[in-house]
Amino acid sequence: MPDQGVRPRAASDPDLSDATRAAFPGDSLTAFAAAHARLAGAGYGAEVPRVFASAARQVAALHGAEAALALGPAASRLAIRARPRVAALFLDTAVAMARKLDAGDFVRWQVLIVALLRPAPEIVLPLLERMEMLVERLGLDMLDAWIATGLRFAASDRERRLAFFRLELPEARRLLERHAGEDTFQSLERGLRACHRALWGHLPPLREALPAGRGGAARRTSFAAGVIRMPASYPGHRGREAALYRAALAHLGAHFAYGHGPFPVGQLKPMQIAVVSLIEDARVETLAMRDMPGLRRLWAPYHIAAPEGVATAPSLFSRLARALFDPDFPIRHGWVDKGVTMFRDHLERIGDPAISRHIGNLLGNDLGQTRVQFNARGHVVQPVYRDDNLGLWDFPEDPAHPPPPQDEMEIDSHDLRRSEATDRPRERRQEAPPDPGQSPETLALSSGDPEAGVTVMHLPEYDAGARIERPEWVTVKEYDPTPGDPRFWQRLQERQGPLLARTEALVRMVDMGRTRRLKRQAEGETLDLDAAIDAAIDHRSGRTPDHRVYEGTSAPERSIAVHLLLDSSRSTEDRVGSQSVLEIERDAAAVFARATDRLGDALAITAFSSNGREDLRTVCVKRFSDDLGMLAGMALSGLTSAYSTRMGAALRLAGHSLARVPRHRRLVLLLTDGEPSDIDVPDREYLITDARRAVQSLSAEGIDCFCIALGPGAGETVGRIFGRTGFVRVERLDTLPEKLTALYLRMSR
Repeated sequence: MPDQGVRPRAASDPDLSDATRAAFPGDSLTAFAAAHARLAGAGYGAEVPRVFASAARQVAALHGAEAALALGPAASRLAIRARPRVAALFLDTAVAMARKLDAGDFVRWQVLIVALLRPAPEIVLPLLERMEMLVERLGLDMLDAWIATGLRFAASDRERRLAFFRLELPEARRLLERHAGEDTFQSLERGLRACHRALWGHLPPLREALPAGRGGAARRTSFAAGVIRMPASYPGHRGREAALYRAALAHLGAHFAYGHGPFPVGQLKPMQIAVVSLIEDARVETLAMRDMPGLRRLWAPYHIAAPEGVATAPSLFSRLARALFDPDFPIRHGWVDKGVTMFRDHLERIGDPAISRHIGNLLGNDLGQTRVQFNARGHVVQPVYRDDNLGLWDFPEDPAHPPPPQDEMEIDSHDLRRSEATDRPRERRQEAPPDPGQSPETLALSSGDPEAGVTVMHLPEYDAGARIERPEWVTVKEYDPTPGDPRFWQRLQERQGPLLARTEALVRMVDMGRTRRLKRQAEGETLDLDAAIDAAIDHRSGRTPDHRVYEGTSAPERSIAVHLLLDSSRSTEDRVGSQSVLEIERDAAAVFARATDRLGDALAITAFSSNGREDLRTVCVKRFSDDLGMLAGMALSGLTSAYSTRMGAALRLAGHSLARVPRHRRLVLLLTDGEPSDIDVPDREYLITDARRAVQSLSAEGIDCFCIALGPGAGETVGRIFGRTGFVRVERLDTLPEKLTALYLRMSR
């Protein structure tokens, strides 16, 4: 009979072994038992209290009893707000985090996870599943910032949040790489283009590789149909990404320079295809290094195969690749030795791709007879800089997997035109059917569907809460102007004739600009002291002095560029008398444009509104290079009011265009009737702080920003953004056309 004095331990009882008592000395053992009992009696099931007991004991051994006991309330909240399964995963993950983090950071990590239960409990599970990788790559501070970025990115869309934190969205992976401080294809793209052109004298279309399946990412470069696709990133090569991307692009350049079209697959088996590809990689690199020996230093760091080890197919492939690249590599396997011998025997025919197929066919057949296992589906080419070899082969079409759409395979001339600002492919415009209500003249002048916006750049945005500037956060789209009145300028003369006459009189009186001192002149009213001293020295030395010893001044020379931003958000459709706010802005912009045209000042005009951060909607009324003609008038008169006001992004856009204009003074002028707002930002302060940050950033670049706030209620917010001297309030909107030009003439004096 069993001993009646010993009660078997119930499933809900904690493990009070010697290890547990050592981890929780004194009163903390009682607290541990109480925490365990609360979890066991809460109805979460047996798993949560069991995992808590094990996790708490291990955490206590690392960071003390207090940190371990805090796991109990945290697990309880997770079980209630998420699920018991999430609580158990949290406890398991806590042990790994306790090993990685010090005591203070471990407490911060617990607080970070629990804090997510209020805004988005559904993201805790995908985060915990990836937590070790995230902490390894980001650290705790950047993990916090990346989570905040993801929450703001998805806003109130639950499915989008889940996709972001499962890393299913390209933006999520891209932002992860940025927060980790890793260079990515996007950040290096411009330099890679320049490097490739310098090496090979041309540049095929360069793209970011598409994800390899759900949530996956491409691991190697690839080429097909003349297009190079590169991985979004190379995880595990932090700090060395730029060199790796250059090595990969140089390898593809060798294929383009020394290859001769795709190989037919014929009856080759997957192992033979892999070996032929390996020999072809070695062949084109040998030719490239003959012409450019410095490429060896670029590729050598990635050949790291050891001469010995288990003879698996990947190991033998890596050894052969290194042996063909490095003549000093010790060869310890017969198959590798045979491959190197055959390659060297064919060096006199190295320019013929047929040797790759011949050598690879024989080597692949030999390796197949040794019964070495080869997993074609899981095969990843080594070393890491080499491409996936798919572009080397003319694979037959698989009826079960039809080829991609034609527009993904062919290179469209419009797709290859690069944006002036970002060097990114412009999206195709979709032509809209004509509106039968439009006149033939208007249809002829229309440039397409006004709703077919084209992405022209991505701009950063400052998040004061996270204290970071999120790169490439706002997408700028340019929309075709809605065709307006072809006789706009004539009708403006009819409406604003007296004002235009007064403005032209003011412009004629203007004598503004920078005067330049002219040194060493033949005549003038004052001496050039330096020239006079040089002349005296020449005279005393017996040389003929230079008679140009006077100083003059040049006529005033204007050197100013201004970018006028017109707020066209929905609030500008409010009427003031017989006109809307936007119509008053339009007339003011037109009078202002006439004045700057007479002065010869460089002017650009852009109307803007926003429909979330993915659509900063811009209408280019006039670029710096455009004439002030009929098309500009039609664009002005065709402006309409809609959407919201993402002010900081608009200011950065104007500053970006001004940065390329060589003028002594550069100015952004903003006409707005309200404060920053947008549909995806419930926090009013967020966009105000971002706009203030934009003004400060532009000022640091030598670009001034000034705001004309419209209406009696304007002023308080724009004062916080532009500073006390950076704005003026116009209460009577009907006076704006005159005041805008007069204000500009005073500012540019």
